[in-house]
Amino acid sequence: MRWIASALLFLTLGCAGPIHELWPPAPGASTHEIIVSLDDWHAMVAIPHEKNQTGEKARYEEWGYAELEWYVKDRRGIFGVLRVLFWLPDGVVEVGLHDRVWAERSPKPPTDSFRFRISNEGLHNLRRHLQNTIASRKAIHVHDDGSRFYPASDSYNLLFHQCHQYAAAALREAGLPVSPRLAVSRTAFAAQLRRAVLMAEEGE
Repeated sequence: MRWIASALLFLTLGCAGPIHELWPPAPGASTHEIIVSLDDWHAMVAIPHEKNQTGEKARYEEWGYAELEWYVKDRRGIFGVLRVLFWLPDGVVEVGLHDRVWAERSPKPPTDSFRFRISNEGLHNLRRHLQNTIASRKAIHVHDDGSRFYPASDSYNLLFHQCHQYAAAALREAGLPVSPRLAVSRTAFAAQLRRAVLMAEEGE
């Protein structure tokens, strides 16, 4: 898996450009910050949320994607690896409200977080896309931290549709210069995110 990611790093720099009518936002336009978190295995997209009911802290609405059997039913081991490699098992969409983003909560370092400003239309597209990844509004599992897991509209596959590609597809809807096709691993996805950060800084 890592050799595939390494090879793709040479392609990443020129493969995905921004959707110019969406990103970067026009100077002076209203913008919204989103945060992408990576740990050793997982990717999450956070959108700043309204204050909680007590008004004490700003919270993050955070979205992620995983395989149902692995994350919810804890069916892992060698058979779990074979399942996510060679089959198309059911996926789950994780949605949670948290006071800290995943990069600050994850028990599996190393972690990184990437912050981007997106336009109103970009945020609308991002939210619409994320909502459409849920097949049913009825949660099938609630985690100890309050995160809710919903059946996903698409199947899971470790090579072709996993959490990094899920996050990249969402960011692409917001106009960012990332390619879901190339987000085959943490390494490949992080390279695209770092490039996007540099592009945003050069445009300031």
